Amino acid sequence: MHIMFVDESGDPGFPKDGNWAKFGGSKFYVRVGLIIHGWKWNAWNKRLVAFKRNRGLLWNDEIKASHIRNGRGCFSARTEADRQLFLRDLSTLIGSNPDFSLLCVAVDKGALAPSASAPRDNPAIISLERLLYLYNQFLDGKKDKAGIVVLDPTGDVADDNYRHIQSHLQSNSKEFRPLHIVEGTFFAKSHTSNLIQLVDVCSNIFYHKVSQVVDAPEWVSIARRLWKGNGKRGVGGITRLP
Repeated sequence: MHIMFVDESGDPGFPKDGNWAKFGGSKFYVRVGLIIHGWKWNAWNKRLVAFKRNRGLLWNDEIKASHIRNGRGCFSARTEADRQLFLRDLSTLIGSNPDFSLLCVAVDKGALAPSASAPRDNPAIISLERLLYLYNQFLDGKKDKAGIVVLDPTGDVADDNYRHIQSHLQSNSKEFRPLHIVEGTFFAKSHTSNLIQLVDVCSNIFYHKVSQVVDAPEWVSIARRLWKGNGKRGVGGITRLP
């Protein structure tokens, strides 16, 4: 069975007055899925613990991209040069290993309606729907076609909504036929899951790529793991919405 660890970057909100120039939030909202087969998970978990220790971190230190970039958390005593090296080393580790596959969804909120009240205009909903669709197509091209989804929890209400969305799509959408994703969404807090921490870094790197249109070294590294599609449907690892 495959496991897709999921995280997002940016925020799903809209400017109340429609003025993006003065909006304090993000113009883009992205979701990224990092896929690994279940029987490879334990070895990679141990490898990431070793990666931390070799760079002066504790096994249970939480890696967050925002902390690396801004010198917070377990990176508060690190120089900017040291933090940038850590980010490059980690992105190289991800990008150089075919055990991982990446699916990336970017939502340009400026091209949507100015309100997120309707499900079809909600970046959080449409990005999750598209990511699940990509994942189902990814699984369709594999010998082992079963997969689960693991998200970083955000809150009881939002998490229940995500479970409902996934169940509704898998039960009612023709796009999910044949269906390969196991029913229900699972959750793992980032400080308890090394793979959630890894996809946090990937989503942050992808967000910077989308919002700044810059091919930073860390993006070039992880982009090697983008799923290329299974051929028969022409689906690839990056989707831009709308």
